[in-house]
Amino acid sequence: MSGSRTARWLTGAAVVSFAAFFSAVASAETLTADQAVQRAAAQNPSLRAALLDVDAAALAVKAEENARVPTFIGGVSGEYNESIGSADRSDSEAIRGNAGVQFKTDIGTTIETGVQSDVVWRNLTGTVPSPSTNPTYSTSAYVKARQPLLRGGGSDVVLAPLAQAESSKTQTEKQQELEASQTALDVLNAYWELWYADRAIDVQERSLGVAKKQVSDAKLKMDELGTGSKVDVLQFSSSLASIQDSLAQAKTTRSTRAIALGRLLGMSPDDSLDLETTEELPALGAAPSSKELRKTLTARSQELASLRAQLDSADTRVLIADDANQARIDLYGSASVGAVWASGDSYSGFDMPGGRPAFAVMAGLEFEVPLGESSATSEAARARTQRDATKARYQARVEAIEAEVASLEVELDAAQSQVDLASTTTDIAGELAEAERARLALGTTTSLAVVQAEQSLREAELRRLRALASQVITQFEIEHSAGALLDRYGSAFAKKRSS
Repeated sequence: MSGSRTARWLTGAAVVSFAAFFSAVASAETLTADQAVQRAAAQNPSLRAALLDVDAAALAVKAEENARVPTFIGGVSGEYNESIGSADRSDSEAIRGNAGVQFKTDIGTTIETGVQSDVVWRNLTGTVPSPSTNPTYSTSAYVKARQPLLRGGGSDVVLAPLAQAESSKTQTEKQQELEASQTALDVLNAYWELWYADRAIDVQERSLGVAKKQVSDAKLKMDELGTGSKVDVLQFSSSLASIQDSLAQAKTTRSTRAIALGRLLGMSPDDSLDLETTEELPALGAAPSSKELRKTLTARSQELASLRAQLDSADTRVLIADDANQARIDLYGSASVGAVWASGDSYSGFDMPGGRPAFAVMAGLEFEVPLGESSATSEAARARTQRDATKARYQARVEAIEAEVASLEVELDAAQSQVDLASTTTDIAGELAEAERARLALGTTTSLAVVQAEQSLREAELRRLRALASQVITQFEIEHSAGALLDRYGSAFAKKRSS
């Protein structure tokens, strides 16, 4: 009966264990590094905001392009008017209408052209009543123009807002590319940190299995065979406890790394814990030489391109401020041709008085000069100071990025050396641990020597894995700083527009 219950208990435990294992496998989600970057590109809210900023900047450019679109103006009105004289009273009714077009050229000339027309009826009453007069018609065509000679004149000033909008658009686009590159770097860093955390757990679990067997063997030798000592049991038990503690810490680290990656992928913390990494390390190829990186750094860096666009915008602001600091001298003029005619006894049909239309021409010069130093003078000085500050910041970032890339190159070389050394150390430590275990079986060494050899093997393997992860991460950091990371992952971020 007891054997039957034990069998049923073991069967149930096996079923539960299998179900738990199957559930864990089914819920785990394995991603490659490329898949992680693609998911971040599709779901990262910061990238979505950056793309919306690009759209807004493009609309600002379009608004400036349409700033000088011709404008149609028109109107119609009716009027009734009375006036009283010493012996009479008069009144009039009129209907007036006008239509025209206004526009501004790229050099600042404001032009308006159009037509005006009206019809007027006049009535006169007094001591001797007079009948209403026949309507009088008038019409005219006109053109007006104003050209700034100093302030507000010239294509460079008139088109300055458009140039500023285009610089802002370029800056926003480069900022979006920089955000995409930074997101890719953050995802790759988080991914390979999770990869290392997973491998570290594997190392600790393998060491835990070895330590458990060593404790079991030591107890067997002491209790049953009489060839072991309590010191060996305690030594191996202490090592087992230390490994269990390290494993617990490794699992905690693994959870935090998974949550960090999941956050970048737009996942909840609970779902992030199920993320798994692949076994394969990326084939990065040979790193570009220092000379190649520095040669293309200024041209390819998204951050420097954004700062150059900001500098262009600062130059445009100086141009606008200097223009506003000038005196205003405008040349203006107008010309018109008009006709007035009436129907009545004095005219046959609609003949114009004098038989021709009336002409008018007017020209003038208008100027405006501040009496003393105006606020525009201070604004111009402020704009130049801000431009100089932008230039200084740009140069500072060039030097900082060059130094950063140079430092990362040193770190990459060191990481490659560490990988080679750690691999060699791991091989030697593995052979030493195996030799110490064999000597312990022969009774020619101590349990302490075995524990130390096992610990050296474990530490060497962790250093090798850490060096591999650091090598990959450093390579990506160099490419990001040099503006080359999007060469690998640019397609994942292309046109990820919000729906």
